Amino acid sequence: MKRILLLAFLLAACSQEAAQPSLATGTFVGEGRDRLCIAGEPGAYRAGLIVYGQSDANCSAVGRLEQAGGGWVLVPRGEGDCRIPIQIDGNALRVGQAPAACSYYCGPGVSLGGKTFNLADMGAKAVDFAGDPLC
Repeated sequence: MKRILLLAFLLAACSQEAAQPSLATGTFVGEGRDRLCIAGEPGAYRAGLIVYGQSDANCSAVGRLEQAGGGWVLVPRGEGDCRIPIQIDGNALRVGQAPAACSYYCGPGVSLGGKTFNLADMGAKAVDFAGDPLC
């Protein structure tokens, strides 16, 4: 009987999944009107971002966050090939160079690459060009 219990405990310990990392959630503020938000729980994070260029030209995407290597990627809703790289360091994050498949999400002359954001105090909102919440 002791062997069966020991075997059951060993199997239970080996079958546990690795814990999902926890991220700071909320609104992250960039330069000017640039915003990024993260919401959800470990294993089910979602995010949205908007960055502005000249006038009201912008890049905007909303979707899920997935782990990728040592960082994260924002995968826009309904997208197959676009993966927007995001490096997260505590309460700060940086958007990496997005592949060509993501150009659909940007207006003329606007780029996501190299944009930085910091976790905002309460009250900052991440909204799209029409004023709808991104998260």
